[in-house]
Amino acid sequence: MKLVGTAEVRRGQKTTGSIRAGSDTDGSPFEIPVLVAAGAEEGPTLWVQGCIHGEEFGGAASIIRFFQELDVATLKGTFVGVPVTNLPSFKARHRNSPLDGVNLNRAFPGDPKGTYSQRLAHILLNTVTETADYVLDFHSGGIGCEVPFYLIVKPGGTEAGEKSMWLAERMGADVIWRSAEEAGTGGTGTANFVHSGIPAVTVECGGGNVTEEHERFYKYSIENAMKALGMLEGEAPVQEKLTVINNADFIFNKKGGLFVPACKVGDVLNKGDLIGSIIDLYGDVQEEIRCRADRSYIAAIGHRYWPTDPGELIAEAIPEEALAAAE
Repeated sequence: MKLVGTAEVRRGQKTTGSIRAGSDTDGSPFEIPVLVAAGAEEGPTLWVQGCIHGEEFGGAASIIRFFQELDVATLKGTFVGVPVTNLPSFKARHRNSPLDGVNLNRAFPGDPKGTYSQRLAHILLNTVTETADYVLDFHSGGIGCEVPFYLIVKPGGTEAGEKSMWLAERMGADVIWRSAEEAGTGGTGTANFVHSGIPAVTVECGGGNVTEEHERFYKYSIENAMKALGMLEGEAPVQEKLTVINNADFIFNKKGGLFVPACKVGDVLNKGDLIGSIIDLYGDVQEEIRCRADRSYIAAIGHRYWPTDPGELIAEAIPEEALAAAE
């Protein structure tokens, strides 16, 4: 019988299990929860994962709820949900691992002899390539930022990359970041999955508190992907027009203080437009943060009055590449 970790794939049934990924300081194992729903009929295997960054909780909750609500009688193929891939980071409620300070989404393809995060990346990559036909990777703005509902694809000129774009166009978002691995974004799981021949799409949504709308968007993206792949009945939506963005500008504040946004996620700003300000505890403006390119989509922004240290990521502004029809 086929296994995903310890979870058995049983046609027409839901099962659970775990993937063993090292051990904690006290010797207790890190057991990554796995949720498997297998339809009675054969079909693709879709792997959906959350919490590569431990404080991006919305994806984890939505994977659990989708699994609970999924009717295997309507399913062709196999849904594999991994709500929390990075348990140490999740338990610490932090983007990076408390064990080695590493951002797991910069550690792929990993190293079986490296630090904990490098070993974990190696285990995840091997497990995904042995299991999945397609991957969805759920992210958010974490605790300190908010992002709109949009998708990230890394085409890379490969068949798996182009298939990733095809799938993203059918997942219900009208903005897709066609990433060229901008500075500082190398070593992502999705880029390595695509390099291994597995189409992969990153779903970005929300941050801070998990709202009902965030959950709805995450589950909507899974459902649409499964419809596009013939795993569920129905037609996946194909956007008439897509905003394609690229060449991200990651904006960091120079001064510490309270961040006061002057725009919202999803807004499109031009060069010189005010993104927000940093004020001190007297209310005086210490820094104005402005957009550095025309027609830039605000893909992330810090929360209102969020205390910030100097050098924190305060916004992402990504110029529009094109308005295009889905293929």
